[in-house]
Amino acid sequence: MNNEQILQQVEPALRQQAKAFLLEQQKTSPLSFLLKALLFVGALCGAGLLVSGFFSLFSARHFWVQGVLFTGAGWFFLYKWQADQTALGLFLRQLGGLFVLGGQILFMSELDTWLGYQYWWLAALIIAAVSYPLFRSSFNRFFWCALAVSLCCDKLIDDLSLGATACGLIGLVLFAAGAWIFIKRRFTFYPLAYALLWGCAWVGGVDAFSHAPACFNGVNWLLAVLAGVYLYKALAGHKKRGLGVAVGAVCALVLNWPSVLALAGMYLGRRLRENVLEWLALAGLVCGLVVFYFSLNISLTYKSLFLIGPGVLMLWARSAYAK
Repeated sequence: MNNEQILQQVEPALRQQAKAFLLEQQKTSPLSFLLKALLFVGALCGAGLLVSGFFSLFSARHFWVQGVLFTGAGWFFLYKWQADQTALGLFLRQLGGLFVLGGQILFMSELDTWLGYQYWWLAALIIAAVSYPLFRSSFNRFFWCALAVSLCCDKLIDDLSLGATACGLIGLVLFAAGAWIFIKRRFTFYPLAYALLWGCAWVGGVDAFSHAPACFNGVNWLLAVLAGVYLYKALAGHKKRGLGVAVGAVCALVLNWPSVLALAGMYLGRRLRENVLEWLALAGLVCGLVVFYFSLNISLTYKSLFLIGPGVLMLWARSAYAK
């Protein structure tokens, strides 16, 4: 069954969305993950040798000129072999992507010289904004968006000396923006969505290592209220779903906000069938619980009860929901 036959069986209101999803799926190469990884290592070594050889022959000054050369060469590789799905085509595209990344780093170095060290966040933001529409590489888009989000958050937190509650609000806004992109199925902006979630995790780490404890602040209460109000309206009259609302509200009050957002990310990834999002949220939950455990200034017995309690509650809710 081809794509046109599949689209004919989709409701007209969802046909455009299904077409965008099929086009996104077609970009995936049939090559195995291991072969892709080996080709990437080869491209990385080749790009490193060419770049080091270039610097040994020419001066290291005027980074913008070298950035133009590397970016132009990388763009040529990406454009020339964009439709080639063979191993050679994939290798050359990966090589071109690394050339583009090297050129962008040189541009950022030049911007750093002009703007100064304290404006790294602005340099990264400029590179991300200019590169996103020009280069379709998901890794390139994610890398610069994640770097820009991280530097901007650091700048904001350091300059304003924000507390734990303010950090939690920033993390909540970043998570909500990324979740909105996933819910609306904006495939073109998926790298940006993952970068926003990375920024949320970054702020959670800053909060954990800057404040003690990294939990029980105003964001916990806000998450509990939002979970209760939103899910109650969306799932009114469904007793089993109402049980999920109660469990979510309790977890939002008991756990730290990174763990709660990780649980929400796991739920979102499972409902949208976004496996990568679900796995990353699971990893974030583990990290959030570890931080939560060590942030509690209480005895080991009470720490264990704090972890066992929500776990038993979620297991009970799961068994009740499955009946």
